[in-house]
Amino acid sequence: MKTHPVSCIILAGGEGKRVGHADKGLIQFNGQSLIAHVITALQNQVDDIVISANRNLEQYKQFSPIVIPDVSGNHGPLSGIAAALPACIHELVLVVPCDMPYLPDNLLTRLLANVEQHDIAIVEIKDRLQLVFLMRKSLLNSAQNHVSSKKYKLMQWVLSCSHTIVNFNETADSFKNMNSIDQLNQS
Repeated sequence: MKTHPVSCIILAGGEGKRVGHADKGLIQFNGQSLIAHVITALQNQVDDIVISANRNLEQYKQFSPIVIPDVSGNHGPLSGIAAALPACIHELVLVVPCDMPYLPDNLLTRLLANVEQHDIAIVEIKDRLQLVFLMRKSLLNSAQNHVSSKKYKLMQWVLSCSHTIVNFNETADSFKNMNSIDQLNQS
C-alpha cells in the first residue's frame, strides 16, 4: 500500500558479463522476465517507474513508457541513475536493479521510515550495502558531478552523501540477485 509518493528507477543497463552478455532484465525466470518480477514486487509500493537501459529500449517500453538510455557510456549504476533521475516525477526515488525478483513488500515502508533526516536510505544485508536504496531527486547535481568527474563508483557516492543504513538481515533472501546462469537455473 502506497503511503508516500515515490518514483522508482530500475537499473537495467548492465553488460551482463556473468550471463553470457545477455540483457539481464529480459532473461526469462519462472515464466517471465526478471524485470517483470521486480515490477510485480514494486507495483504497489511506487507511483511511477523509470527504466534505465542501454539496449533493447523498445522491449523495455512494454514494462514502462519511460525508458532512459545512459548516453554517457557504460560507466555503471551511478551513470544510469544520473541519466534517469530527471524523468522521475517525485522527490523521493527508489533505486533497484533489474535482477532482484524477490524484493519484499515492506521495502519502501522500511526505507521511508529511515530516510527523513538523510538524503539516502540504503539496504544492508550481512554488512554489505546493496544496490537498493531510497534517495532524494535533489541529489541529481551531485550524481551528475560525480559522473562528469569520472567518479563512477556508486557506493563511494552514496557514502559521500547524507545517508542512513537500513538492515534487512531478517529478509536477506528477498535481496537475492540473479548474477549468473547457474543462479537462474537453481532458483
